[in-house]
Formats: sequence, structure tokens, C-alpha cells
Amino acid sequence: MTGSARGGPATSKGRRWPLGAVSAVTFLALAGVVVAASLITLSIIRGQERLILRERTGEAAAVLGSAFSGVQTSLQLLGALARSDHGQGSSFAAATRSVTTGTRQTWLVTTQHGAATRVTAAAGGGPAVGTVLSGGQAALARRALSATGLVTGLFRQGSVHWLALGLGHAAGPGTVVWEEARISPAKPIPSPPSSPWGDLNIAIYLSAHPSPAALVITTSKTVPPGGLQYPFRVGADTWLIVAQSPHPLVGALAEDMPWIILAIGLLAAVLVTAVVETLSRRRDYAAVQVAERTASLRDAIGELEQAQAQLIRQERLAAVGQLASTVGHELRNPLGVVMNVLYLMEAGAGDDPDGPVRRHIATAKREISAATLIVSDLLDYSAERQPILGPVQVSELVDEALSVAPPPKNVQVNRDGDAQVSVEADHDQIRQALLNLITNGYDAMPGGGVLTVSATTGPESVQITVTDTGVGMDAETRDGIFAPFFTKKARGIGLGLAVTKRIIDAHHGIITVDSTPSVGSSFTISLPVAAALASVPR
Repeated sequence: MTGSARGGPATSKGRRWPLGAVSAVTFLALAGVVVAASLITLSIIRGQERLILRERTGEAAAVLGSAFSGVQTSLQLLGALARSDHGQGSSFAAATRSVTTGTRQTWLVTTQHGAATRVTAAAGGGPAVGTVLSGGQAALARRALSATGLVTGLFRQGSVHWLALGLGHAAGPGTVVWEEARISPAKPIPSPPSSPWGDLNIAIYLSAHPSPAALVITTSKTVPPGGLQYPFRVGADTWLIVAQSPHPLVGALAEDMPWIILAIGLLAAVLVTAVVETLSRRRDYAAVQVAERTASLRDAIGELEQAQAQLIRQERLAAVGQLASTVGHELRNPLGVVMNVLYLMEAGAGDDPDGPVRRHIATAKREISAATLIVSDLLDYSAERQPILGPVQVSELVDEALSVAPPPKNVQVNRDGDAQVSVEADHDQIRQALLNLITNGYDAMPGGGVLTVSATTGPESVQITVTDTGVGMDAETRDGIFAPFFTKKARGIGLGLAVTKRIIDAHHGIITVDSTPSVGSSFTISLPVAAALASVPR
């Protein structure tokens, strides 16, 4: 009994000890992981706090740098006015009023005469003209003449502190244009709450080190000790911003997050990790499946749309090809014969250009030309071919197009842009495109108007623009004008602009349209710069 009694507790202790040891080791391991995670999180939050502080301080420095860039621009402008004022000072004084802010400011122009710095123009209640500067102001003037860009400095006049900004040679050699603003370094000026750094305590120094003597402005009664130091350039000088946040920038929740992780992690690390891992794997697996099936579905829909569009295009091209072949054989030769007969009739119609016979013959020729253009559009649209590139002078193309389609009597044609623009393109195709745009411009001005053809060379492309002052187009018409067989004309089959777009696409170019009803339309052909030739007048 005694032995059994002794053996029982020993066995019980033997069974519980490994479980207790494993539990202890597990707890210690998890506790170590949680503590490490808490410390890492604390370190990350501190780093984020520092990063946010640096970013906001950088934003403040960027705003200040931009403001001082504006000051330098203003000083350059004032210097130009002072130089053009021939010593009168009236333009300089008037200009200072447009750039003066609410802070008390003084504007000066000084000229270096040997070792003396003399005021030659003044505004805003500063030293009178003729005053010789001395001390820090004179030293700053000499430095402005030897430095590149804006120079800055601090000086005192009695109990008043001034910030001086000078730009050398702004009003001519040996001159300095000044802006002097009154400051109160000891008086805090709160930042605007709406600014990104409105919740920071900031001190700005006109030096690379936080020296009390170089303090320009502060936003708190206590200059931030040991805050983030952010140097930045103002013209030729280095300034310094010292910033500190009176409260956590990452928020109270983020600040407490390490202790939350420590408390919760010690109680539920294993369970939370297991649940999160399981759900995460299921979610990732489901997301991958959905993404794969969605991609497959999109590919299938895209292929189906492409196949359908290709089928419709092929059917339409086949129909147009058959029609064009028939029309070309059946109409082109008779139209040519009729045109020749009209020329013969015109030759025997007498010398009166305004006679009725000649007017009727001109009407017949115009209608036959329109019919010929319809036949050409059909043949061009059905007979798709790749362009044969070669150097082409744009002005020559315009001349040819205008000779084929001369303007009506009530239409004036203007030429604009660079007359020497050349492009590597298919001569016949680009001429056909220009001819289509020009004839469309004529048709858009039944009551007369002005057609302007211009050619320019840009950094990446050559632009050819045809602009009319006709009836213009609404949004619906603009969206459909390049579609085959789309037309709102009484005559025509709607293939001219479709042929034009196909030609420009084959040249890897772009055609755009800008139109306003009752104002006119402007078509612009842009050919890539790789196709442009540098044309040098001989």
C-alpha cells in the first residue's frame, strides 16, 4: 500500500511533467514570438512616425522653396523694371505694390560704387535713395554680387529684426534688388490648420545649424529641442527646418498597437494564426480560381468579338469588292467617253464663257466627276494595299489635290504652315486622302467660305490640317464619319473618309476631327516622326 501510494504520485508526476514542460516551452516560445512581434511593431511605428514627420517637414520645405522661387522671380522682374526706368523709380515703386504682402516690407535697388553700396531706388518706407548701406546689409550686398541666385541674411535695426533677400545683377551689372521683410523670431506664428504640417512645432533657421541667432520664425513658444532637422536650399544659402510633433502622428491606435498585440497575442496567438492561415489559403485559392476563369472568359469573349468583327468586315469587303468590280467595268469606260465628248462639245461651244451651252456642259462635267469619284471610292475601299513609301513634298501634294478638285467660285483656299514640310509616305494614297478632305470641305460650305490647308512639323509627328468654315457636325455625326457607308450627304455612298482613315492607319498615323455646328470642321492628319524627313530649303 505504501509502495503503491508512493508509486501513484510518482506516476502522476511523470505523466504531468512532460505535458507541463511542453506547455511551458510552447507558452515561452509563443510569448517570445509575441514579444518580438510587439517590439518589431513598436520599432516600425517609431520609424513610421519619423517618416511621416520627415515627409511633412519636406512638404513645408517645398512650400518655402517655392515661395522663395517666387520671390526671386519677382526680384528679377523688379530689376528689369528698374533697369528700364532709367533711374526715375516710378515703375519700380508701382511694381512693388503689386507684390507686397501684408507683412511690412521694404524694396530697394542698390548699386556698388567701389567699396560703397548706395541705394538707387526704394519703395515701402526703406532707406532713402542715395543712402550708403553699412554693416550686415553692405556685406550681404557684396555677397549677392558674387553669388549665383538669391542670397538671404538677417540683421537688426534697434529692436527690429529684418530678413533681407537680395538678387545680384538683377537691375544691371553691379546692382542688387532687395526685399526686406520685418520678422519677429521670438513671437510664435501658428501654422494654418489646413496645411499638412499644421499640427507640428516648427522652427526655421537661416543657417545649416539650429543657432538661436539665426532663428527666422517658429510656430511654438518652445523651439523644438532635438527635433527632426531638415536642411533645404534657398538660392545660394542653406536653411534648416527643425520639426517636432507634440502628439503621435500615426494616431493613438497605432501608438497602442504594440501593447494590444502583446496582450492579445499571449492569449490567442495559436488560434488566430491557425484561423487566419486557413482562411487566407482558402481565399487565395478561390481568388486564383476566379482570376483564371475570368481571364479565360475575357479571352474567349475577346476572340469571339474579333472573329465576329472580322467576319462582318470580310462579308462587307466581299460585297463591296463584287460591286466595285462591276461598277468599275460597267461605268468607268462610259464615263470617260462621256467626259471626252463633253470636252469636244466645249471646244465647239463658242468663246462666250457665260453662254448657256458652256454652263450646261460645266454642270454635266461636274456631275460626271462626282460619279467618277464614287467609282474611285468603291475601288479604293475594296482594293486594300500596303503603302509604297517614298519622300513626298506636302506642298506638291496639296497643289495636285487642288488641281484635281479646284475650289468653287464662292470658296477661298488659304495655304498656311511650313512650305518645306516633307514626309516619307505613299504619294498616291496621301494625295487621295487630301483630295477626300478637300472635297468634303467644299461640300460643307454650300454658301461659300474659306478652306485652309496647313502643314507643320512637331517633335513627334508631321501634321497636315484641312479646316473649313462650313456647317460643322454634331456629336453623333462626328462619331460615325469614319465608318464605311456612313453619310448624310444627298449624294455619295460614305466611303471617302473611310478610305482616308484606312490610308492613314496603313501609314501608322492618326486622323482626328474637331467640329462645331455652324462654325466649321478641322481634320488633322498626324504621321509619326519616324516617317518625317528633315527638309532643308535649298
